[in-house]
Amino acid sequence: MNCSSVDALTARRLGLSLPLERSSLETAQMASLRRTVEHACAKSPWYRERLAGFDPASLRTSADLSRLPLLSSDELAAHGPRLVCVSQSEVARIITLQTSGSTGSPKRLHFTHDDLDVTVDFFLHGMLSLISPVDNVLALLPFTQPDSTGALLLQALGQGGVRCAGFWPPTDWEDLAEQIRSEGYSCLVGLPQHLLTLAYALPHGLVRSMLLCSDYAPPMLRTRIEEASGCETFLHYGTTETGLGGGVECGAHDGCHLRESDLLVEVVHPHTGQPMPEGEPGEVVVTTLGRRAMPLLRYRTGDLARLVTQPCVCGGVTARLCAIQGRQTACRLAGGFSVTSQDLDDALFALDGLLDYRATLGHANGCDLLGIEFLARPGHEHVDRELSLTLAKVPAIASALAQGGLRFGPMLRVSAFSPSHTVKRTLFDQRGSRP
Repeated sequence: MNCSSVDALTARRLGLSLPLERSSLETAQMASLRRTVEHACAKSPWYRERLAGFDPASLRTSADLSRLPLLSSDELAAHGPRLVCVSQSEVARIITLQTSGSTGSPKRLHFTHDDLDVTVDFFLHGMLSLISPVDNVLALLPFTQPDSTGALLLQALGQGGVRCAGFWPPTDWEDLAEQIRSEGYSCLVGLPQHLLTLAYALPHGLVRSMLLCSDYAPPMLRTRIEEASGCETFLHYGTTETGLGGGVECGAHDGCHLRESDLLVEVVHPHTGQPMPEGEPGEVVVTTLGRRAMPLLRYRTGDLARLVTQPCVCGGVTARLCAIQGRQTACRLAGGFSVTSQDLDDALFALDGLLDYRATLGHANGCDLLGIEFLARPGHEHVDRELSLTLAKVPAIASALAQGGLRFGPMLRVSAFSPSHTVKRTLFDQRGSRP
């Protein structure tokens, strides 16, 4: 097994030699952090006020990180323009994110050309974890807009001499499978639910690897892709805040190796904000190292995961995020019970006939209503009944049903969903101000 390609990227960008040593990596990270804090305090009005009197030179070890305040999503939305550290003429791209269900200000993330070039660098090296020079890559991502995720990925692969193409939106799965066969694509990149649907249309063993990105990938969904297609799957972790790329699995499949030359990642207690012991689950907190346009210092992502810094069996020493669960926005049901979209994903994607779904929570006649629209494989005619039976076993839903505060609404089979790359699977709460 080859060492994670992310190690080589991290070493080069931090000015270190291979093989990497953990102590040298962390020392170089702290030096980069001090420079980043100096840049933020000098150029950002918000950081200048927030960190008034703070000496960046005092940041010597990871234990000193807690001396920097955490940055929340709400603060990023409210004060975003004052976090920007460059002139508008230097901004190459602004990405706007509206928090689901929020009526407040959206988050706007700013990037310079240099910031985007760093992402391109990671995209190429991250892909080298799952491809070889003979592979032909098809990215099922939007790619026509300049500096979009798909465009940056194709740019990265092209610079590395890798054969590649983009395809968006994927709708006719049988035709797409035939195109993959006829043009010899051996690696696919896309959203987990899209790759699941495609896996059932592909001849077994035709594709060698798939990279699942841009949304939570439940373990059972991943298993189904591999069993249906005969390929090896890899996970990517990244958010807009991390610069679109964050980490990618190696062949050991024991967590996503993080690009630690550009990101300093912590895991903290979701409620207290205190650092969690290594290997314990908690909220992922990200500090962007070297980001010019809009550095983020100790940004709370809302994602849950475990952080491991012990060497990987592949030989890599870059830290890994394991058991990534995505942003844990809980939806409160009648009776005070809470459920997340990940709870639904983990339960529903175990159903062999299910390909994708949208869940909606409404309210009628004094009772919450949970309805599902879903896509199903041909020949699976009773998925609606299976959905109800499976949902009734989710602990929070089972409790709310038992107390009479929740009923199931329609379980409606549909022919297609809009192929959006930005709208994540989530529990759409349409109850307004109701609890």
